[in-house]
Amino acid sequence: MKFTYLIGTLAVTSALLLAGCNAKETTVEKEATTAQASIVEKEKNVELTKEEKIAELPSPYDEIGKHFAEWELPKEGQIPKTAEGYAEYKEIVDESTPTDDEIYYTNGYGFDEKSGYNFVAVYETDEEGQGEPAEPSPDQREGIIMAMVEEWTNDGDYVFDGVPMYNEDGNGKPIEKNGKKVANQEFVDNIKVDINSEKMTDLLKIRSYAEKDELKQLEDWANQTVGYYSEANHSEDIEDIWANYKKGQANIKQLNDTFKLARE
Repeated sequence: MKFTYLIGTLAVTSALLLAGCNAKETTVEKEATTAQASIVEKEKNVELTKEEKIAELPSPYDEIGKHFAEWELPKEGQIPKTAEGYAEYKEIVDESTPTDDEIYYTNGYGFDEKSGYNFVAVYETDEEGQGEPAEPSPDQREGIIMAMVEEWTNDGDYVFDGVPMYNEDGNGKPIEKNGKKVANQEFVDNIKVDINSEKMTDLLKIRSYAEKDELKQLEDWANQTVGYYSEANHSEDIEDIWANYKKGQANIKQLNDTFKLARE
């Protein structure tokens, strides 16, 4: 049975225009200014390398990006990309072929060969359908982390579609009580359901992986993001709930963007 992780412009200053310049000097100055402007334009159009783009990211995303850009899938445990290898591990590779851009491992995990993102975990289940994937190897963890974060980003804020933050009257105007807008309990519940779903479980898993791999910046990111969601989860004030939830969502988007850049 297969289970997938749902899952600057440069400013040019010049003091060339001096009093008393003759026509010849003015022409030279104009040529110099034009040449200098041309150089600036070329510099503006220079495409930054991936490494330079990562270095410009704010902390901690710069260090996280650097690590994930240098990370590679492990060689150990890979199922040979041969007909014989795929035949031996058919329960893992399923209908895939050795020519596909996928790498499978004997512990049941599958990853995209180019990006390194995990896309499947195969494991045995009992008659009641219960079971768990094998513990990933240390160098597989990055691919699993990226897949989890990508899934959260793809999910987006669909839980809020058509659900207003405050209760509204028939004209779509927020209802007030004692001078305060009345919170829409469905909106609040949707936030807390999202937080208490697999997202929080996966965040704690990421924190655990980061701690094991001594990725301090990623561990700090996980702690901060867990903190935002925990604040939202335990608050009764809708403004506070929404503010902290948005901070957690922003962290996830920034991390996902960092992974995309690192693995491009």
